[in-house]
Amino acid sequence: MMTGCTVGTMFGLAMDLTTGGTPFFTMAYAFSGLLSGLFNRCGRLAFLLAFVLSNAVAAALAWTAAPQLSDLVEVLCASVVFMLLPSNVICTVGTIIQPVGGGSGESGLRRYVSRRVAQLGSAYAGLFEIVRRNVEQKYNDADPAKVFDRAADCVCVMCKDKNRCWNSEYMETLSALNDATAAMTKRGTLQLGDIPLRFVEKCRTPEAFVTAVNGELRAAAYRKHFAAQLRESRDTAWGQYSDMADILGGVAEELGSINGADHLAERRLMRYLRTMDIEADAAVYRDGRGRLRAVVESGSLSRLYEDPDYLEKLSGVLGLRLCRQRSANDGMAKLTLIEAEPLAVSVGIAAMKKKGEKVSGDRGTYFKTDSGVLCVILSDGMGCGPEAASESKEVIEILEKFLRSGIDPAVAMKTLNSVMLLKSGDNWGFATVDLMCVDLFSGETCFYKYGAAPSYVMNGKNIRRIKGESFAPGLGDGTSTAPDVVRMRLKPGSTAIIASDGVIGDSNDSWLREVMDSATDDMKLLARDTLREAEKIYGNCDDMTVLAVKVQTRG
Repeated sequence: MMTGCTVGTMFGLAMDLTTGGTPFFTMAYAFSGLLSGLFNRCGRLAFLLAFVLSNAVAAALAWTAAPQLSDLVEVLCASVVFMLLPSNVICTVGTIIQPVGGGSGESGLRRYVSRRVAQLGSAYAGLFEIVRRNVEQKYNDADPAKVFDRAADCVCVMCKDKNRCWNSEYMETLSALNDATAAMTKRGTLQLGDIPLRFVEKCRTPEAFVTAVNGELRAAAYRKHFAAQLRESRDTAWGQYSDMADILGGVAEELGSINGADHLAERRLMRYLRTMDIEADAAVYRDGRGRLRAVVESGSLSRLYEDPDYLEKLSGVLGLRLCRQRSANDGMAKLTLIEAEPLAVSVGIAAMKKKGEKVSGDRGTYFKTDSGVLCVILSDGMGCGPEAASESKEVIEILEKFLRSGIDPAVAMKTLNSVMLLKSGDNWGFATVDLMCVDLFSGETCFYKYGAAPSYVMNGKNIRRIKGESFAPGLGDGTSTAPDVVRMRLKPGSTAIIASDGVIGDSNDSWLREVMDSATDDMKLLARDTLREAEKIYGNCDDMTVLAVKVQTRG
């Protein structure tokens, strides 16, 4: 439509310049090209009628100023020629005047992959539901009637009076055993005195029958315990189908987002690089959260790096502040840039191992994900020494891999719990988990806790205590055990302290609030001061670790 208007304007200007009169042809041809463009997909006849009629309307409106019969004749002749031209000639000329625009191949491919991933996630969710329904079978293995039947199969099968006890006098036998059931169930074992005397007197081997019943009771207890462990492990393993469905659902949602390649920004970036005599392949796009990313590949990037202000200049080209993302794939021939977060975080760590121990059972770390979320993790292994250190290290490594890969923190914590539940019983142990996630674009913050000590957040002058009630991962009652989650928004200047239970062991936290009130912007100093005060109060009888976090506006 706009192409027809532009071409009509150009030809109209040429006609008006040659005639030297009023700009009638410019108006008429531009108006005709604009309206006929609305019918360019309705067939040649509809397009031609729109062009002729719009031109006639333009001529009629300007008729009083200067009759334009020549314009009507020219349009009529041109229409006849247009109708006689072969379709292939018109298509060739149209391609020259208006090049074919790019299709939606990239977005179509992303939507296709998104649907495939969503279908795969739905399949895993359906599989989980099928398995869950099929395994929900209730079977009472410790039913007293079954216990007595199995004992009778062992003792009474060779007895001469078995037909009398279990056939002709079955109701009397049943009544006697029912009388003994209450005491047996309450005590957990059967004694000879629990059975009515009438049954004991006619039974040839009452002591053997009691022994067999107690053996069956012990076996039933063992089977019940083993079945509970098996059911928990089985539910945990099958529950990971649900976790996988959640992960795939998140990937599908990101792939299907409206964000994609920014071709205009790519052209600006390529144009700037060419001014520096750098021939490069550039890709500029936005991820699922709308964060801009740029990847530049060229063998001549050393010329760009020679300018110490290249990041600021590239930020000006793309219209927003950028920072460089360091990755294993980057080098002198590849540069990855991401939109800089408006918030920055400073972290201080202080740690002290238990007196007499060579290693600490606590393990802490922090890192920033590709999506601009700062993750702070603290894990406290059970007990002290190398075994506790091994437990906490394992938890940190598993959780860090999940979070760095872009998995939602809630799903990552749930999956971690499943992994710890499936651990071998011979290597039984546990480690608490304290996870803090800060979105450096919005300040939205989430605390996830599995058996961890309380954390403290100071917003302005208000100090909030964040305490959880869940057990450490692997100690809950199955996959239904979710971490404690607390959400809030941290403003610039907010401070948070995450510590192990060796630092915050009880509800007496007035000393910690005083330390936070008098703290400076130095987080390392705040962590050391907190650790020093905790040692004075509680002594060095456990591993002690403190992580201090402060949110600030990026300078």
